[in-house]
Amino acid sequence: MVKYLIENGADVDKENDDGDTPLYSACGKGNKTIVQYLIQNGADINKDNKDGNTPLLTACDNEKSNIVSYLIEKGAEIDKEN
Repeated sequence: MVKYLIENGADVDKENDDGDTPLYSACGKGNKTIVQYLIQNGADINKDNKDGNTPLLTACDNEKSNIVSYLIEKGAEIDKEN
């Protein structure tokens, strides 16, 4: 579904009412395939939501160590505070 939406012009960084993007949600759920796809298609890896949380902080909060490692490898800001 994500691939279909992106290929048909969906905004990869579209925010919901809380400021969460698709990347933020995928990181919280630990879906590495979607995380990789979104980043490869231009998702902002350091975008804050309304609470000041980033995809990296969300992955940490949800104990998704494989996502944490991947985000750091891809350049996520590790010193960013919320």
